[in-house]
Amino acid sequence: MTEPRTTNRAAEKSTNGSRLREFFASPVVWDWILALLTLLPALVFTALFFPGRANVDIANQYAQATGDIPFSDWHPPIMSAVWRVLIGLTGESGSLFVLQVAILALACWLLGVLVHRWGEHRWVSLVGPAIMATPWVVSQMTTMWKDTQMAVAMLLAVVLLIITRFVPKTWVLWIPAVVLLVYAFGLRKNAIFAIIPIAVYVAWLLVKRLRSSPQRGSRLLSRFVAKRGLATAVASLLVLMVLGAGVKATDLAIASQEDVAATGQISQIFLDDVMFSVPDDELQASDAPAELKDKISTARDKCLEKGEIWDAYWNCYDMGATEEPFSPIAHQDELRDLWLSEVITHPLRYVEYRAAVFSFYFFSSALEYWPADWHYDAAKVGLEQGNDKADYIVKPYVEDFALDTFPMLFKPWFWTLLAGLLLAFGYRARRRSSTFATAAVSSPAKSTAETTSKPVQKMVSRPADARTFWPEITMLATSALFYVVGYFPIVPSNHFRYTFWPALAVTTALLFVLAMWRSKRTEAASDGSEGSKPADTSDIVDNSDTREPGDTP
Repeated sequence: MTEPRTTNRAAEKSTNGSRLREFFASPVVWDWILALLTLLPALVFTALFFPGRANVDIANQYAQATGDIPFSDWHPPIMSAVWRVLIGLTGESGSLFVLQVAILALACWLLGVLVHRWGEHRWVSLVGPAIMATPWVVSQMTTMWKDTQMAVAMLLAVVLLIITRFVPKTWVLWIPAVVLLVYAFGLRKNAIFAIIPIAVYVAWLLVKRLRSSPQRGSRLLSRFVAKRGLATAVASLLVLMVLGAGVKATDLAIASQEDVAATGQISQIFLDDVMFSVPDDELQASDAPAELKDKISTARDKCLEKGEIWDAYWNCYDMGATEEPFSPIAHQDELRDLWLSEVITHPLRYVEYRAAVFSFYFFSSALEYWPADWHYDAAKVGLEQGNDKADYIVKPYVEDFALDTFPMLFKPWFWTLLAGLLLAFGYRARRRSSTFATAAVSSPAKSTAETTSKPVQKMVSRPADARTFWPEITMLATSALFYVVGYFPIVPSNHFRYTFWPALAVTTALLFVLAMWRSKRTEAASDGSEGSKPADTSDIVDNSDTREPGDTP
């Protein structure tokens, strides 16, 4: 009697253990585990730094959001408008900070899920949530920079767009993606440099979808879509027009509710160019008002004594006409005329000056971390200070470990170099893929016996129609490069926040590179064992990719 009972118990334990393994092997369960691993650090981070840290720029935008001062266009009104809505809904000044963290957390979780459902090992998918913990991300997420808001919005938009490529019937995600891109564009107008490659990627997705559609519509549309390069270029322009129209519509909507004062903030760039590229004798010989010329000359001497040839508005010009922060510069029209007559008419010295400022930005960095002690501007407008233990926990990690040990992590040149390498590797991989696909198509057919002796997946030209992240890597790396280079004519300083999007974009691209590298190693190991089966992800990932060789953006 004992032996059957023992056998039954062993069988029952084996069955329970099998069910438990099946439960944890479920992709859905792993999605929830990734969600938990993303949510817990996000909550801890939010608790430490709530309601978010602020410098004078952010404090000014908060005062607009609360109605303490009128709206102005020195900073993007869209951020103050969103902040006002959030405060109205929640009653919390830190609601914008929570939104900022939530957007990044959602993007990182979706990245982990995407990589896992793509068929990659689970440990690789953990890199998605781990992006939040990298020091260059932590350093900027503590503060509600418009640059940080822009970067996380673009990241989530990109992730949503990538999902529409791999997962069937998810084109509705284009709506929130476009909204996020409009928000990012509205936050920083120079985001256009980063958005151009994203627009090309969107256009490529659209053209690819139309080409693979069994019903393409009219004959004219079919012929147009058949010309992939032209169709993608035209579609890219249309996407940029939609985003530009969205920004314009948003600005008009805000202006209909608020009296947004025009400040001519671009005059700050004109001021730097005139002050530091036009010789004083030519400046004094110009037709500009004597008051403007004398003030520029005096301010230039102050800046040169400080050893700073940038950001004159803040460093030596005593700000605007009222000598208050964000007040408009006096004689803006005359300053613009000076720029047109004395700066762009001498392109060599203009480029020389801009190269000097860009070199300062490109090879150095500042404001990698905003400490709690710098709370004075936030305190003036009523923003509360966060947990006083936050700096003791996070600052050593960002500054003492990462910044002191690996300073390149906070330098634009480093992320530009990585982006360039990714593009080079991507180009090489696509060339090899196209060559292999062409050779596979043109090679003579093998005998039936030889062909059927191998697994089915080996009969297909794998590089030509395999799932790949190279389009996404190319888009992210190009976006990072364009954004850095786009700062050449406008960069005012060397704050790391100007490099946050390139760092975030390249980090995401590196995750995709890691996933593809692991996938290749797995395939190589599978090729060594006859009859091995590839991971079954057909129920999750769209494998109906009908790309032709080299059909990538």
